[in-house]
Amino acid sequence: MTTEQLDVLRVSDPAQARALKGHIDLLGRFVSPASPSDVAAAMGQPANLVHHHARRLLELGLLREVRREGGKVFLQLTAQEFRFPMKLLPPLEGGGQAGDIRVFADTFLKAYEESWSRSREEEETVMGFGDREHPVPPPPQPDAPAEEGCPPHVEALTLRLTPERYRRLVRALSALLAEAASEGLRDQGEVCTVTLLASRGAPHHDPAHFQGSVSHSVSSFLGADPS
Repeated sequence: MTTEQLDVLRVSDPAQARALKGHIDLLGRFVSPASPSDVAAAMGQPANLVHHHARRLLELGLLREVRREGGKVFLQLTAQEFRFPMKLLPPLEGGGQAGDIRVFADTFLKAYEESWSRSREEEETVMGFGDREHPVPPPPQPDAPAEEGCPPHVEALTLRLTPERYRRLVRALSALLAEAASEGLRDQGEVCTVTLLASRGAPHHDPAHFQGSVSHSVSSFLGADPS
């Protein structure tokens, strides 16, 4: 039984890394001390299944026993933050980042399909092109309310960037996500995922022959801002 929660735990065992990636939801239930029985009830999962996974996470050193009370064992995350080398989970193996991208895509496509089925006939996909002499016009804003509270939104921008400008832009966008994360801990609302993808290349252009300085496409069900 460990007596103190660590700030950071560096993981070097592939089994630990896989467990971290594969049991994110369950591990998140032990930010504060909790018993597997109570966690199972909150998740609507069989108690024996949650006890099995919790015991395995305890054996792997990802959970620690805090106390025993009223016949229950209370567990907590061993550390507030876990870190492991990316090489422990190859891109296409057991929960590597490529696996995450596929999950993000599948989740988004399901939400997009639902919004599509509920969309109005006048909904449009907007694609703008521009160069130095003809700047791309800003995407038009919707003039009607959204059909749902948190609809999907996809926006892609292809343009030429120096390495310095690319890094600066991505870091600025990442900072917005970090700000949203801190606000989300206080807010109530629906469970939503905002994913940032940035890479060299162009999905719909041959980079060697990309002539336009900007390609900006938006497909959104956000609706007009509430007044």
